[in-house]
Amino acid sequence: MDMRARPPTAQAVRTGTVEPGPGRSCPPQYGYSPRVFARTPDIASDTLYVIGGLYGNLLALDAIEQMAAREPAVATLAFNGDFHWFDADAALFAQVQQRVLAHVAMRGNVETEIAGDDDTAGCGCAYPESVPDDDVARSNAILQRLRQVAAQMPNDPRPQLAALPMHRVAQVGELRIGIVHGDAWSLAGWRFAHDALHGVDAVAQARLNAAFEQAAVDGFACSHTCAPALAAFTTPAGDRFVVNNGAAGMANFAGAGFGVITRLSTRALPAALQAQRLYGLHERGVWVDALKVEFDLAAWLRRFDAIWAADSPAAVSYRGRLAHGPAFTRDAALGRVVVHCGG
Repeated sequence: MDMRARPPTAQAVRTGTVEPGPGRSCPPQYGYSPRVFARTPDIASDTLYVIGGLYGNLLALDAIEQMAAREPAVATLAFNGDFHWFDADAALFAQVQQRVLAHVAMRGNVETEIAGDDDTAGCGCAYPESVPDDDVARSNAILQRLRQVAAQMPNDPRPQLAALPMHRVAQVGELRIGIVHGDAWSLAGWRFAHDALHGVDAVAQARLNAAFEQAAVDGFACSHTCAPALAAFTTPAGDRFVVNNGAAGMANFAGAGFGVITRLSTRALPAALQAQRLYGLHERGVWVDALKVEFDLAAWLRRFDAIWAADSPAAVSYRGRLAHGPAFTRDAALGRVVVHCGG
């Protein structure tokens, strides 16, 4: 949930260079095998929007629904986790949940931990060692506040969150897509972070090849790391890809406040949405595009500031990024430049 982080290093945990405490550990129940995706698709759609990291931003959701309305046919909206985060207000939290659950939804680490009562995992982000301890502590504090808000609501929203699946399989044209929050192995995995995808060595490539084969999918769509990425791979089974939308509800690139979602469709992007396109690829009759989510940033910052004081954990960690974007570029998302996002 912080684009500054590198992919997690199991060796670092084993050797003690990072403590596997709250916010850094990955609960066993977060794990799954890529084989779980080798099943009948849960979703069949000619146009699918994958929306990760809405983070409680209803203005972004308004913009996404308006984009979907400009499609020539009905688009399926699939939220792949962390639709809650900045919405630490009972009324806003309830609105976010109601509107998101009207579509296809999955739980991310945020929803999973809101629904639980165990502090062991903290925010459930499984932050790697490159993220400073203070950032991890602030994320844990944000989660605690969200959990308290949910617990005090008259209509307890937590059972709905707990019941959401961790992954989905979608059929879009000829392509089977595994929709995840983290990666092919874990709800909070970082192996689909931009610097992991664009720094693939022989061992990582073999692991990816095996995941695609076991999952029987042509691509994975994810978020979690808050940094967009698109990477294509040539595997023994054919061409495959991973697309990470970063965050739908907050800034993804330097100097820009827009969110990003992933569109997969058997139809080319309509003229009405051409201005939203950032980059993409075309695979066996399916267009895969990263699209801008342009919302009223000033209005969103006013809502954020009304909930989170200037010295609050969310404001300290995220206010600057919301207003000005992170130190990240489209070239980094596509692997054209090398970016090491250490803290």
